[in-house]
Amino acid sequence: MEAEKTLTNEEIIRELLDLLKKNTMKEQANDVFEICTYVDVLEKKIDSMTEELTNMQNQIKEMQEDTLINNAKKALTEAQERLNARCEQIKSQVSEIKVQVKSTAKNIVDETKAKGRAALYRVTEFVGIKKRLLNVRTAVKDMIVSTDRDIARTALLAKGLREAGQTVNNAFHTFADKPEVDYSQKEQKHPFTKAVLAPMKAVKKLLVSMELHLDASIDKLDNLAMNVRFDKEKRMEQTKDKEQKAPDTEREIIYSPMVAEPQEYKYNADAFEARKTSEAKQETAGKELPKVREDKAR
Repeated sequence: MEAEKTLTNEEIIRELLDLLKKNTMKEQANDVFEICTYVDVLEKKIDSMTEELTNMQNQIKEMQEDTLINNAKKALTEAQERLNARCEQIKSQVSEIKVQVKSTAKNIVDETKAKGRAALYRVTEFVGIKKRLLNVRTAVKDMIVSTDRDIARTALLAKGLREAGQTVNNAFHTFADKPEVDYSQKEQKHPFTKAVLAPMKAVKKLLVSMELHLDASIDKLDNLAMNVRFDKEKRMEQTKDKEQKAPDTEREIIYSPMVAEPQEYKYNADAFEARKTSEAKQETAGKELPKVREDKAR
């Protein structure tokens, strides 16, 4: 698979990841990146399966022509075609997932540019590919079962052909008065074991690996939704704290002038009259004091 065709190298995906990181949503960016990576790996494994099945097809065509092999070739070709058809089905499903991922990313990027950070919460829409991933996983599991069956049948066919060939070969030895060959001491393989069984087993290994990657990608989608929810709750809590602090500031502004009211009250008309009366009393007391002293002198 060419590098430019991977999701992680798509310009729109990179732009979305940059927006998430710049808006302190690093965990969500990592989740999106890993989801895209899983899809890329799936596509790469499908390409590897296609190569194995193509190699198997070529090997079957090149097998030696004889009556027994010709009958086997037809059954093997049918098995190869069944596997190839399932492989193409899975490849088509993965391609649809890629299209949906790119479309979702573009919508999120466009809305974020227009409306701001809140639009980035739409990354949860990537969970929309979960159903498609589940469908791919079902197809992969079915293909694993089918491949196991074909491997078993092919192994049995190889055994039958090998034993038939050994019987015919020993019949010729007997006819020629030669000792029979003890094949139990020889490697028990038929030529198309390498041609057919090896590619089938390679496909089975790739399918098992794909199933693990599909499980991981589905878990990552759930993790993405959880991280978005946590981010929302965190920002709501921060907003709530700011709102709770705001009224305290307002009360200080509203009621702070009342601190000056007692000071202003000292300078009104009543206070001025009270002060004049107090000064008059002090003046009268000052005039009477010498008279008291004069009486004492007498």
